[in-house]
Amino acid sequence: MKQLIENLFAIAAVVGTEAWFLHGFYAGRPEYAPGLAFIAALGVLLAKDPIRAKLAGTDSTLSHDRELFQQFLRTLPFEPTIRVLREYDMGDPIPRQAINPLYEFSETWDSVEKEFLDSKLERQRKVLYGSARELASEVARRTVPVGDQSYISVYSDQLRASDRGRPPHVIEDARILNAKAAEFVPNYEAFVRVCRKRLVQ
Repeated sequence: MKQLIENLFAIAAVVGTEAWFLHGFYAGRPEYAPGLAFIAALGVLLAKDPIRAKLAGTDSTLSHDRELFQQFLRTLPFEPTIRVLREYDMGDPIPRQAINPLYEFSETWDSVEKEFLDSKLERQRKVLYGSARELASEVARRTVPVGDQSYISVYSDQLRASDRGRPPHVIEDARILNAKAAEFVPNYEAFVRVCRKRLVQ
């Protein structure tokens, strides 16, 4: 009903401005004002539906991407995962529960259902996902459960019990994990910032 009323008003505006213009034209006194008014009214009539469709598409994109961003924050939250990766030395024991969200993200966010409609956000997501997958793979390959199994470490309980100090390969594993974490955390922070800038309005 609302759209019908809008159409009727738009058509009335076109007809009215056309009559105004033609009145002066046939009277031998053509004026610019009614001509411009007629062109403007015709432009509104022709453009309003495409504009409405574009705006509706923008709203749909925002709604989709906002919901996906909330899913992302639930899957890979700052606390405790990102804080641990940012502040811990990966040569020390790391809480397994802090790393589990990283594994979940790397395992589940490579599908088309996790793609953002906003092209800039999607490019950033791909960068972040690649970094997360690489870090998760290195953590899984270079660490083992220690203590009561609630922690993981590059330095196994068996090596700790030997009292021979950390062998070179353990030191190298910690160096690599620290480097990968240092690459990943800025990607995470940059992604969150750009999402908030483009989606929180």
